[in-house]
Amino acid sequence: MSITSNAIGQIVHVRNGHDNFFTPLRLIFALLVMIGHAFAIAHGDADREPQVFFHYTFSYLAVNLFFITSGFLVTKSMLYRGDSPAFVSARVLRIFPALAVHVFFVMLIVGPLATSLPLTDYFTTPSLWLEPFKVLSFVNTDMILPGAFETNGEQFASAPLWTLRFEILCYIATLLAFSLGLMRKKWMVLAQFVVPALAWIVGHSFGLFEALPGSIENMVRFGIAYGLGAVIFAYRERIAFHWIGIPVWFGLCWLLRNSPVLEVVMNGLLATIVMFTAYARLPKLQGLQRLDDISYGLYIYHWAVMQVAFYWFPQLGVATLFLAALPVVILLAWLSWTYVEKPMLAHKPRFGEWLRFGRRPRPYDERTVLLD
Repeated sequence: MSITSNAIGQIVHVRNGHDNFFTPLRLIFALLVMIGHAFAIAHGDADREPQVFFHYTFSYLAVNLFFITSGFLVTKSMLYRGDSPAFVSARVLRIFPALAVHVFFVMLIVGPLATSLPLTDYFTTPSLWLEPFKVLSFVNTDMILPGAFETNGEQFASAPLWTLRFEILCYIATLLAFSLGLMRKKWMVLAQFVVPALAWIVGHSFGLFEALPGSIENMVRFGIAYGLGAVIFAYRERIAFHWIGIPVWFGLCWLLRNSPVLEVVMNGLLATIVMFTAYARLPKLQGLQRLDDISYGLYIYHWAVMQVAFYWFPQLGVATLFLAALPVVILLAWLSWTYVEKPMLAHKPRFGEWLRFGRRPRPYDERTVLLD
């Protein structure tokens, strides 16, 4: 039988260990975001990204896939470690070192390649040197550099970074839930998905989000996706995934396409696809599990590279822009993983000890969490 027919017939269960395809899946998610943003840059308007599933775009779906995966894996990480300093160490070293390098790369390399100002004026503009503080604090992650990309429709130098603010908030929520004992029972984790799902439905049914800052709606959106991933981990021993679930969820999406509930069932569809694919037994493809995890680098670098490419060659179309930028983005992502992310992650134990300020880890028994 072929790989495809073997995979389709499987009933897939979540397994312990690293026998999964999350790494190549995250690479695909990052590439989907890049495809969507190629439309935004080539057409000079973020609203020009095509809708590929009802009113959802490539980048919207891919970012939700990231949050579902993150909710699953980060909850797993928290409950595996059972130690707040170790968890904080892992999360901080995963996000901030590579992000800091990216910010200075954009400031010092990308900006000079795309500014209309003399380099002396560019580097002496005070606002330029505020960018690391604004981005790393998530006050403003767009990175509007002095005189940069003035002929592009979009002037942002790092548009995708805005979602990292919500990723960090999800990490904090997981840490708080664990610290406050809100992971002792499975239903407590389920509530962390149900609450944002209900908030989304009520908010859109009664027009509440129209009167609130956009960040509130985004918090609810990502809370649904992240919470769903956490629920799947909590109930992993009771949940199985089969290909038949995909058309079932798709049918629900079609039936509810004009309802706010679509957002919730759409995430159900995405979760089924990602979990079925991640844990499918595909012996001939197991080599993909050993790929370097360059998805974060792909995500944070792709926009800046495509912006520069389009600034210098404004005749590029969507496909040519994507293909021209892709090798450079992959190279930068690989360099980020090899020389920044992976080496920094090796310091997780030491940094965790430092965050503990000499105190001993609290006793932790995995059997005391996720009780029925």
